[in-house]
Amino acid sequence: FDVLIGGYIEHRNGDKTAVCATGDLMCSTAISSSYVMKSGAHYAEFLITGEPYIGIVRPMPGLDAGAYQENFHLLDNRFYTDFLAQRTDDWGNSDVHACEYFCDDGGMRWSDWENDEVDYEWEGMESCQSGDTVGMLLNLDEGTLTVYKNNRRLGMMKDELSGQYCWYVNLFKHSADTVSIKRGTLPNSDGGTTT
Repeated sequence: FDVLIGGYIEHRNGDKTAVCATGDLMCSTAISSSYVMKSGAHYAEFLITGEPYIGIVRPMPGLDAGAYQENFHLLDNRFYTDFLAQRTDDWGNSDVHACEYFCDDGGMRWSDWENDEVDYEWEGMESCQSGDTVGMLLNLDEGTLTVYKNNRRLGMMKDELSGQYCWYVNLFKHSADTVSIKRGTLPNSDGGTTT
């Protein structure tokens, strides 16, 4: 996670693959902006503590992360104009600019940065708890985002995706959130893994 936005987040023990929340009842965001996914299939695993939100967001290399030192969330409509000002042709045709999975209840929210859409009834919706590993498969050839929990496929959370995305997490101190990210090996439907 090379970009930290909001004043309530830090790398855990200096490790850029792990972040933790630092502000009481405040949220902040970590983005893996140096890993821009443009095409093909990409699978990452997130080891969680607490109840973070995990998802994908458009790359915004011109966004001044230092300008957002208070409570910050990528799906906060106060910032949508700033985000849309970063739009490039590389974003593609999809109007899904950010999409996240709620670890606390398994819900999903996405935004075109004009309106938000919350979906509590997506295929395979299931909550997670501290110690779980959340896997996400972004398949840009098929335009889908699929969620896994502890190497078990939960389901396709969002479709109609195109253009470039980065991984991100949103953390909250009240639930003692910490998250580490790593490139994962996609689980098979029988619980094994493929390389």
